[in-house]
Amino acid sequence: MKSLYILITILLCSGSVFSQEQIQQILQEKNKKNDSLVKIDFLGYKYKYLDENFKINIPKDIYEKTFTDYKFIPGRIKNYRDSLGVVLIAEFKDNDAARIAGLRINYTWKRVGYHTWMSENEILALAKKLNIKMPYRLQELFLNNDPKVKSEIQNLRDKLFLELKKEELKTMPTQELLRYGFKYNPELVELRKKGHNHDSPQQNK
Repeated sequence: MKSLYILITILLCSGSVFSQEQIQQILQEKNKKNDSLVKIDFLGYKYKYLDENFKINIPKDIYEKTFTDYKFIPGRIKNYRDSLGVVLIAEFKDNDAARIAGLRINYTWKRVGYHTWMSENEILALAKKLNIKMPYRLQELFLNNDPKVKSEIQNLRDKLFLELKKEELKTMPTQELLRYGFKYNPELVELRKKGHNHDSPQQNK
């Protein structure tokens, strides 16, 4: 989503180079591409440069070529998450695919809790009960309104209604409910007041 905002800004600043119709067409194609990408199971994907536990396994020459070709900045690759970004670009040669795959691989239990108004310990207990190893796999159950998390979804609905007093919350689709959960999560609200930045709830996807 952030990359889409950047694209919109570039197009708007480009003056008369693009007509409004051309801009609309570009944005529609971008949205269509992203809609296709979010349907890919990046946690079950057979990667060339990651093993089944997402451990990096890439030849040095391919890594270095990708680093150079895609203009990664030396000194900014400091941890696994940073290195994974390079590896996923080598894998897909597409920024959007690499971004979405990275978000899902790096998804955290804490982030699931931000959406669902559950503590990290509660989320971990639920994951253990359901035999789920990856945070985004649990998030998928919520996003898909899976019966396995029916009571947790209802608890979120009840908590949000008590907090916000909005009637539409009683029948709101689950994906929108999760976005509300993230937006109005009390811990995040306080952190935002202090100037801390957090990923968009759109990164549910």
